[in-house]
Formats: sequence, C-alpha cells, structure tokens
Amino acid sequence: MSSTANIVRPNSASHWYKVGEKKVTSFHTVPYAGKRGANGETRKTTLRDARKVGAFPSVTNVLSILHKEFLEAYKINQAILASLTLPRIDGESEDEFARRIVGDSKEHASSAARLGSSIHEYAAKILTGEDPGSLAFEVVEGRNLLSICEPMVNVINGLTPAKRKTDKEFSEFYVAHNMGFAGTCDALVWLDTGVERVQEMLNAAGYGYTEGKHQLAVVDIKSRGSEAKKAPIYETDLLQLAAYLNAIPQTVGLDMDNWNTSKVPVANLLLNTSPNAGEGGVWSSELVIHHKDDVDKAWEAFTCLHKVWTWMKNYDPLTETTNKPEA
Repeated sequence: MSSTANIVRPNSASHWYKVGEKKVTSFHTVPYAGKRGANGETRKTTLRDARKVGAFPSVTNVLSILHKEFLEAYKINQAILASLTLPRIDGESEDEFARRIVGDSKEHASSAARLGSSIHEYAAKILTGEDPGSLAFEVVEGRNLLSICEPMVNVINGLTPAKRKTDKEFSEFYVAHNMGFAGTCDALVWLDTGVERVQEMLNAAGYGYTEGKHQLAVVDIKSRGSEAKKAPIYETDLLQLAAYLNAIPQTVGLDMDNWNTSKVPVANLLLNTSPNAGEGGVWSSELVIHHKDDVDKAWEAFTCLHKVWTWMKNYDPLTETTNKPEA
C-alpha cells in the first residue's frame, strides 16, 4: 500500500445558516463553479464558503469539535466488519480495496440516516395533526415505517393533548442566537398536564405544572438502534436542546423575544429502531424531559464550546468583515 495514500479524508462540509434582518435561511449547499453550477448542481457548504457571507454554524457543527467515544467506537467497529466481510476483487490494489472498505463501512450509517430522516418526517406529521398518508407505507431497511414508528406515535398520543397540536410554524423551524450559531429545532410540543405521567415528569425535572394549563416544551427527536433496557441519552442531546431553547427568543421572525426560557422544559423524543425494540424488556420509545438545572449547566457549557469552536476555526461570524446580513 502506498505510504502517501489518503484513504480516509476529513469531512469539512457541515450545516450553515444565513441570518438576515427578517428571517433565517439555510445555507447547507452552494453551486459548483463553472458549467456544473450553471446546470444547477450543488455541493455541501464549507467553512471557506461560510466566511464569504458570514454564515452562522449549526449547533451540531459547533458540537462536532467534541470527541464522541460511542460514535468513534461505532465507526471503528463498522470499518472492522467491512474489512472482514467485503470480498476482494481480482486485480485490485491494496489502496483500492481499502477505499472500498471505507465506503462500505459508511453505508450502515447512511442507511440509518435515511431511516432517521423518514422518522423525523413521520413524527412531524403526527405532532402537527396531519395524516402520514403514503409515508406510513414506506419501506425502510426492509421494514414498514408505520410499524417502526408505532411506539413513538403511542407516546405522542399518550402525552400530548388531542385538541392542541404543534403549529406548523414551529415544526422543523430555524433558530439563531446572536452569539453566532443557528440550527433546526424539531418542534415545540404541547404536553397534556392532565396526564399523571406528564405531571410526574415535569415535577421531577424541576418545572412543576399548572392545573388545567398545557405545558409547551422544546423537543428534539432521536432515533437509535439499541438493545438496552433504558433509552440511551448522551451529553450532546442536552447541549443541543439547551442551545435551541436559548436561541428561540432571539430568532428573527419568530416574535418570541418575551419567552421565559427558565420556564420552558426541553425533552428528547426517542425511538428505538432495533428489530428487538419492545421485546424482552428492550426499550421502544420514550419522552425524556431533562432536569432544569442540567439544562442551565448545558447552556453554560455550550457557550464555552462555541468560543472554542470560533478559536479552532479562526472564524466568528459576528466579527467577520464580510458578514453582510440579508433581508
């Protein structure tokens, strides 16, 4: 194998947003230069592209500087499995085989990402009171999406008021903080405080509840394949939600500047995509409301991470001279 071969290359592409005077817009892709761009082809936005327009990094972009042990272990495991199971092609070089191993090892993650996108779309329809329609019969990874999502739908229907759904304006909507970051929040969800389980969760999380008054919460949806008895929660889940919570009242166009973030709970709506979900004690779907004190600590930590990110990238959209807000 060539000692100079770059088999695995760093991925510099990530999500970005433009923050104008009236609205936030996505800046995830840019046109290719030359004829490809003229034909409508695009590529993923890079830091170099973002500098030109003063784009804000996404919350997940900021969090990407963290070392994630579970994710790294997953990548290594997938690479090992690919190297052990991928058949060789006659005549291919070591470099060519290594590149095929890398490509094959990423396929499982790509498939999981496609399933995750479908689950997000399905959840959005349920939360807003829409009929999933043909989406319910979509087959992903050989399984019907309706059956995969059924446990999540049961959680939603059991914890939210039947007559008060998520406003479409607050389903998969953009948020941006004047610190210099942005993102896509999955949903603002009404919790039914008449349900005993909701009362217990709100009390345990330090928020309490008002009798006869539904509670609005910032919710992020996560799909995870797991054989565990309890839904896995990672530090980045809370960091992400804390960032969205504090960005909402500062987001142009939302008219939420009077929002009291200290009184709004944040939660993860989790769905287990494992075929064994719900069997033998394996968790299936759950709404996890994070404790108020943990949210405050996570927000403090995220602000520090953002400072480290701007230092590492040598880029702060608030001080970039090329930053030109759009209407």
